[in-house]
Amino acid sequence: MKFSDSGTGIAPEYIDKIFEPFYTTKGSLGISKVPGSGLGLYISYGIIKSQGGRIEVQSHLGKGSDFTVYLLKKERM
Repeated sequence: MKFSDSGTGIAPEYIDKIFEPFYTTKGSLGISKVPGSGLGLYISYGIIKSQGGRIEVQSHLGKGSDFTVYLLKKERM
């Protein structure tokens, strides 16, 4: 699955940190006035990883970001 937005993008120096708990550039914890706790991507990453999947991000400043989620098909019992 691929999720895209047309926001401001993510600066290269932040890409390696975005899946860390409480890491955010939003709200009182970050540099933006947009509310955010820094848990959304962390929780999503945990759920995807616990199911044997992975998530990749590509971002371009001023153009937005693409998040691609890869999930493994599990056999039914």
